[in-house]
Amino acid sequence: MSIDFDAPLFRTMYRRRTRRFPKGAKLLSRRAGLNYSSKEQPVPLNDLETALLCFATTGITGVTVEEIRHLLGHLTVIGRTAASPCASLTLHLFFTNDEGVFYYKTDTTEEIIPKKRVRISTLEDRKKIREDYEKNTIKLKDGRLDIPREAIGSAFESMVNLPGTTLFTPIADTTREYINLLFTGLAQFRWQLWDEVKNQPAGIGKWIDDGFLNGNRMTIAQYEGMLPWLCNLEAGMAMQNLSLAASAMGLGSFMMHTIDLPTVMRSLNMRFEQIKTEPSPQATVNPVGIDGILEGYCPPYRTVEKAVEEIADMKWGAGGIYGENGYRLPKPNMYETIVDVTKSYCSYVYETYGRIPKYHDAMFIPILAQIHHLDIGFYEKFFPEYLDEMDKAHMPQWHSE
Repeated sequence: MSIDFDAPLFRTMYRRRTRRFPKGAKLLSRRAGLNYSSKEQPVPLNDLETALLCFATTGITGVTVEEIRHLLGHLTVIGRTAASPCASLTLHLFFTNDEGVFYYKTDTTEEIIPKKRVRISTLEDRKKIREDYEKNTIKLKDGRLDIPREAIGSAFESMVNLPGTTLFTPIADTTREYINLLFTGLAQFRWQLWDEVKNQPAGIGKWIDDGFLNGNRMTIAQYEGMLPWLCNLEAGMAMQNLSLAASAMGLGSFMMHTIDLPTVMRSLNMRFEQIKTEPSPQATVNPVGIDGILEGYCPPYRTVEKAVEEIADMKWGAGGIYGENGYRLPKPNMYETIVDVTKSYCSYVYETYGRIPKYHDAMFIPILAQIHHLDIGFYEKFFPEYLDEMDKAHMPQWHSE
């Protein structure tokens, strides 16, 4: 099968189903009559299949369309297959298969503003999908991710992370958007950031007193309540793309929450930061990143002030998208003040409560997805309505060898 594979969108949506049973699996079901042992050997996804699935999830498609600009700008101008609030690219894609554990890294480009607004428009352009996969995929270790079977919900345990399957793990970095959303929200709405526990300004009292922050009161809890929603939104769109791509290719797919996500994070060598102050009721350990791979914009990888400065530089620094090497736009008059307010607020949260964000984790897994080759015999026996000719033709088309 070549990279010019295509499928009609609406036909794919009509067909999309969660289909969980892979080749080589064994189902010991409590539902009478569904017990089944696969008569087929596991078959892993090949590189082309994996490249297309990674691209469908977080592949780079070109430059964002900036008909409008926020007062303090987007964080990047990287357009991906799934939308990202302010192009902040909070979603990072990891996956594991029989060969190892991998990070498909598409949160940067070699240029601040890519030369081609649309990267993939012709059949010839599609070779970039395979090239991106080879260039952007980082192998973290050999062997499948070691997730204890007891960490997986009993409904799925017999089908998850088996030989031949590929388990996709999106990790949302809330710290990028935590700072970025403060910039844009403060510039547009002049929030009076407030500590609802201590009933006082959250480190920004002087800007309330001088009248700069003259908008509505925004508590720490209210502000942080936006972050999981925004990051989950991005992950949800990306995972829907992954599911549709799998259906279009005649592969099985399913999403899952019923798994011990902290155990999955620790299996990926996620660092969990201990609380540095007198703990509040919300002060649980904070997953902040994977050393050398995905490091949050927060301590211990950066001081709070340094994290804010780095995000600001991505926008208006010399190497930023609106700086002298980018679009060359003048800084808004309020720019320095907004950066100072953000530094003061973030420092207050971290110094007062020992973690940032206060209520939510710096890194979290919104959902997991597994993609695999269907055991056609199982579905022909129990659910023939959920098979069509594309499913039955998958192996000879994609694995002619």
